[in-house]
Amino acid sequence: MALIHLTVLVHENWRDRYPVVLENCRQAGLSVERELATIGAIAGTIEEDRLADLTAVEGVSAVEPERTNRGLT
Repeated sequence: MALIHLTVLVHENWRDRYPVVLENCRQAGLSVERELATIGAIAGTIEEDRLADLTAVEGVSAVEPERTNRGLT
């Protein structure tokens, strides 16, 4: 399976429990590359087939795959 680079957004009501959500995301298979606690986001990679596990983590409001921007040539 392919690795997906993504950003996980922590629900506003869960920001005070950011470490819990972070750990649960790791348990769901997320390899954390960057923790952005002040804005309630987590950046990392996950195997494509584990994406559903990540979106089901309590306290996660959204999972946004990394977008590749390509300039016009």
